[in-house]
Amino acid sequence: MIERSLVFFRTLPFSWLVGACLLLALPAFLVHLGMFAFTGDEAIRSLVALEMKLSGNYIATTMHGADYINKPPLFNWFVLLVSDLWGSFGEWPARLTTLIFLGLFGYLHFRVLCRQFDPQKAVLGAFMLVTSGRFLFYDSMLGLIDTAFSATVYALFMSIWFLGDQKRWRTLFVVSYLLMAIGFLLKGFPAIVFQGFSLFAGLLFFRQWKKIFSWEHVVGGLLSLAIIGTYLWVLSWYRPLDVFLENLLHESTKRTVVAYDWGRFWKHLFKFPFDSVYHFLPWSLLIVLGLDRKFWQRLRSNRFAMFNFVLLLVNLPVYWTSVQVNARYLLMFIPLFNTVGLYLWQQHRAENTGQYRLLNALFGAMLVLVALGSLSLPFIPAVNYLPWIGPIALGLFLVLTFLAILYFKAPEKNLWWLIMALLVVRIGFDLVVIPVRTDESIVTRARRDVRALADKYEDRNWYVYGDTAYIREPVSFYFTQRLNRIIPRTMDAGQPNAVYIVSPMVTPDFPGKCLDTLQTDYPEIKLLICEGEIQ
Repeated sequence: MIERSLVFFRTLPFSWLVGACLLLALPAFLVHLGMFAFTGDEAIRSLVALEMKLSGNYIATTMHGADYINKPPLFNWFVLLVSDLWGSFGEWPARLTTLIFLGLFGYLHFRVLCRQFDPQKAVLGAFMLVTSGRFLFYDSMLGLIDTAFSATVYALFMSIWFLGDQKRWRTLFVVSYLLMAIGFLLKGFPAIVFQGFSLFAGLLFFRQWKKIFSWEHVVGGLLSLAIIGTYLWVLSWYRPLDVFLENLLHESTKRTVVAYDWGRFWKHLFKFPFDSVYHFLPWSLLIVLGLDRKFWQRLRSNRFAMFNFVLLLVNLPVYWTSVQVNARYLLMFIPLFNTVGLYLWQQHRAENTGQYRLLNALFGAMLVLVALGSLSLPFIPAVNYLPWIGPIALGLFLVLTFLAILYFKAPEKNLWWLIMALLVVRIGFDLVVIPVRTDESIVTRARRDVRALADKYEDRNWYVYGDTAYIREPVSFYFTQRLNRIIPRTMDAGQPNAVYIVSPMVTPDFPGKCLDTLQTDYPEIKLLICEGEIQ
């Protein structure tokens, strides 16, 4: 009976495997998506989009009515569009925007791999991308720019490969520079850096470096200049360009060694590979397949895999040598690394090498440990108060144990079982960790208190007094969302019928009376809600 069941799972049709993963992915990425409150950068993206809507100005972005010059506006337009379709601004539409781009990212990677591998490997690669640890347990839950930007940069990478491989040089320059311009409108100067390194490396790879000086290159460059220049020209109607461009450049260089001491630089240089393996588990363990004397021989036998590896080599050092790098800045490298890993996995699997057996053992050990660990949930004080924790723990254990058995007993489809297990773990994360974080988080308390204060003084004229830098971004968004109007910054404490959000760190001698206090999402930052002295 058991053997008959195993035969059934070993021979499951490809379409059933894809369907099972898709069915698991829907709850995995959607359950409780809007439950927990905004973090810092999330709140910025939604606040800027909301102020666009309230002001009617979609070019010169603002926060509290003051110039916001840290990022171009394109991602905010997407948040605005999804929020309008959703019917409100908040956690759900902002994070759905990220999920839309993650889905497009995965589909793009699938389409790319379809031209290089068989359809099953292409689908595996797409699921490996979206179940990479950083996406699965962090970035897919947040309304940030980085997923959209990374998908754009990956499209830029692949345009160089496909059009270069087809020797369509004019189209290559036009398409890659168009994608660079879109990337610039998302995040600024990093898009230009990616284009510069990747284009030069691609032309060297195809032995066409002289094309750098070609008229086709000039055409592509002029197209990007026209797009970016048009945006900057329109922006110049509202604010000085020199300040905007200088700040964009600062945003791109502030995390490099230029802004930090050499001690921190060398420490980061050592830690970076280990941090990267941790953040992108489990697929980062594919690095084991590179520990092979035949590595170069294997890699050079497939031009596409080699091209992906070359792009990693030329682009990754930019972040490896930047002292303060968030893992979300590396998302565009996931499909490059996974493509090389998937190709090597095919090679090692065919030969049943020691590296392949070690990788299987590591994946299997992680799966077994997670299955056993799920049984401990009812005994962990931080989560065992949840009324449904027992059934959830038992359900996770049974499903993960079943998938672990299939992993070892039906190894022909072991990556499929692992992907399903990762999606099940994410569902468990949604049902257990997110509610606990929501209940206990200082961010959640700040959201609740902001809404209560906005309702309490709804009929007053609201202002931020002085510098907005010490007014936490979630506080700014939730006040603006609740009041449905821009809360401007002012230095006039004598406005009629006014209340002021005051930072005692900046203005400890505010000339007025304190009405309420507000604990922000940072324990060390408290704000005062005050009324001024009418002259």
